[in-house]
Amino acid sequence: MCSTNPDSRPRRSPNASPETAERILSAAVAEFAEHGFTKTTIRGIAAAAEVSPGLVIHHFGSKEGLRTACDEHVFERIADSKAKNAEYATMAVQMMFDDPEMTTAVDYLVKSLLDPSAHGQRYFDHYVDLVESYITDGFAGYTFRQSEDTRGQAATIAVMALAPAILDQRLQTNLGTENTTGTMTRLAPHLLDLYLHGVLETVPADADISTSPNTQHSERTRPEASARSDLREEES
Repeated sequence: MCSTNPDSRPRRSPNASPETAERILSAAVAEFAEHGFTKTTIRGIAAAAEVSPGLVIHHFGSKEGLRTACDEHVFERIADSKAKNAEYATMAVQMMFDDPEMTTAVDYLVKSLLDPSAHGQRYFDHYVDLVESYITDGFAGYTFRQSEDTRGQAATIAVMALAPAILDQRLQTNLGTENTTGTMTRLAPHLLDLYLHGVLETVPADADISTSPNTQHSERTRPEASARSDLREEES
């Protein structure tokens, strides 16, 4: 006869729980962000998470598998934070970077983007995919102007969004800020103004400001063709 005592039932090991996997993931993001992807080891991640190296492999299969899981975790963390704080506009940046976990996530993001491997390229491509989905579907109540070249538009916005994080140390020296939070708080109003209103106040009357990739060349050559025609008429 089987015992009905709850204490006699098989129990799942605490180390096999989702909480343990989450702890390993958080430790891995921090280790990768601090030491880079080449120098970080499974043993170091296990020590930071206070588990055995074998348990890391049990949950994620390999170092590459763990890194892929970290990629997804960081993307989701950053996207959720942006959506949560979107209504605060320029204050959203300060609110994001006041969170130590978010600062670590951004450090991880920068390390991955600067990684020359195929994995680093995949990460950037994934970021551009995310921006392209915002252009197409909107984000947190914001809508984007549509372009004939949505991919090019997404890549341009991605570069603008990522540049401050990648150039953080240069910007701190240039602006006299003390940390990433200070730098991003300083830049946020200007970035928002750039997104909403553009950067040019006026343009020369004869400037070619066509933005369509399909018409740019033809629009640029029309004044030249007209000038050549006028010259021929004068010569005749």
